[in-house]
Parts: sequence; structure tokens; C-alpha cells
Amino acid sequence: MSVIRKPTAIVALMLLLVVSALLGACGNDKAAESGGASSPANSPAASPTSTPSSSPSASASSEAGEGETRIVSTVNGDVEIPANPQRIVALYYHHILYALGEKPVGANLTWWGGSPFLQEQEAGLTDVGGPPSLEAVAALEPDLIIMNSNNAEDYEQFAKIAPSVLIPYDGNRNVYEDAEEVAKLLGKPEAASQLRADFEKKAEAARAKIENVVKSGAKAAIIRIDGNGGQFTAFGDNYGRGGWSIYRGLKLEFPAKIQEAVIDSGAQIVQELPLEQLPEYVEDADYLFVSNEGVGLEVVQDSSIWKGLPAVKGNRVIELDKKFFYFDPISISAQIDLIADLLAKK
Repeated sequence: MSVIRKPTAIVALMLLLVVSALLGACGNDKAAESGGASSPANSPAASPTSTPSSSPSASASSEAGEGETRIVSTVNGDVEIPANPQRIVALYYHHILYALGEKPVGANLTWWGGSPFLQEQEAGLTDVGGPPSLEAVAALEPDLIIMNSNNAEDYEQFAKIAPSVLIPYDGNRNVYEDAEEVAKLLGKPEAASQLRADFEKKAEAARAKIENVVKSGAKAAIIRIDGNGGQFTAFGDNYGRGGWSIYRGLKLEFPAKIQEAVIDSGAQIVQELPLEQLPEYVEDADYLFVSNEGVGLEVVQDSSIWKGLPAVKGNRVIELDKKFFYFDPISISAQIDLIADLLAKK
């Protein structure tokens, strides 16, 4: 019996070793399968977010895959946004999005739309109202909402609909700097740089168009007639009404009083000035641009104050209609050509 038991024990031992080996192999296969299907959320390989930035946005790759996100640092804290948003609702800055090559699905057109230079783009855009409607925004199923200080009080409500980024209004920031903020948020800063370069190129061509008509160092004032002819408003270079094209693009200079009261003060707009003060503001202006926003030259043209202005006497008054009201990269690009043509005719 002892002879029979010995080989039986050996066979049993060998079978046990084989079974153990097979079980171990299966266990390793299942562990590898599990690890390949779901990595820990905080794993560098699995995490799609980037390091938070101190600016209102952080860079993203233009090749970002669907579902990838980034963390951006904003005035409302860190916000996780899509790396490549597809359905943006812009409660402000929609015109800048278009200039950067983006196509939002909704915007506050009630307050900020209407530029004749954006008619084609805005035709397919859903107006979410002004003030914006939470229901209208939610119905668009956005993956990113962009807003400025006008919507600060309702930020939390919009943030419940989709990741929301508030870029605060800053009157000292110009439209191209606004574009830089939005471009950084979208991870395409080079697009904002190209916008500025395109404007400078167009401005150089526009200056060449008027170099034989407008003398070097010529001064220009931009005003609006208010109060049915009893008051006026003076504008700077960073408040629409063609100011950027006139001063930054064509390089016309500010009259002394406008330099002091509108530019040096940082106000960019001074309103409700009595018409009697108009000579003080524009007496040294070679050109006078008047923004017609419902009240035009007809209410002041017979006034002795108006008739006594040097620009009026020299027939160098240019009335600007509503298309010059708008202040965004696409509108500005079109406005500078139109203003250069108007000056060339003078």
C-alpha cells in the first residue's frame, strides 16, 4: 500500500500546484482588465484638467477631445469648463466670439445685438433676452455660459445651468484686451493677437487714403447732441461712436478740453454738458463728428453757438449714423474704412 500511496501523493501535489498557478494567472488578468477600464480620478493619466491660472482662463489644446475639461480661475473661484466648448451662450461678448471664429448658440441680442456688420452671424443666433431669461438659456443646453458684470447678481442661477465664467467689465480695458480675455478662456490666445494685427494693417491703409486730405496733427471731436439741442455729450476713443477708428486707427488727436475731461480723467464719456460749453470742448477741433442717435444736426444748426465753431465754418462736420455706435472688432474693422472715406470727401 505504501508503494501506491507515494505516487498518488505526488500526483495530488502536482495537480494542486497547477490549479494554484492557473488561479493566480486569472487573478492577474482581471486586475489588468480593471486597471485599463477605469483609472483613479486623480491620476495624472486620467485627469483632463490643467493647472489653474491666475487669469480668468487657462490654455487648452486645440485638439482637445470631447469630454475633456479644464479648470479656470475666475472672480467666482475655480470653474471647470469644457476644453473645447460646443454650445456657448454669451450674455455678453458674443461679438468677440464671432471675431475669434466661434459660433455661440445664444446671446443677449436685446441689449448688445444689432450691429449691421454682424447681421449675417446674428441671424442664426437665439436671443435669450435682456435681461437674459434663465429658461431661454437652459433651453439651449449650453456647455459654457460667458457673461460680464451686468449679470453678476444672477451668476449662481446661471451656474446651475452650465459652467459659467464672469469676465468683469473694466472701462480701462479696450475691445482688443476684452478679446484677449475671451481668447484665453477658449484656449486660443493667438486668435486675439491676430485680430489686433489685422486692425493695424487696415488702419495703415486707411491712413494712406487720407494722408493728402487730413493734415498731420489734426484734431477731432466726437459729440452727440442731447436734450433737443440744449445739451451735448463728448466721447473718447474707448466708447464706440467710431472713436477707436478715429483716434487709434487714423491717429487724429484730441482737442485739449476733451483730452483733459474725457481721456485724462478716464471717464471716456462726459454727458449732459450745456450747449454753451461746446466751444470750450471743440473750438480747436479741425473735424467734428456728430453721433446721430435720434437727435441730429437740425436742432443746433441755426444756433449762433454752433455756427461759430471753426469746424462748422470750415465745413468739416461729419454726421455718424447708428452703424458707428457699435464697438466690437468686426464693426470697428468696417467702420475705419467708412470714416476714412468720409474724411477723404472733406
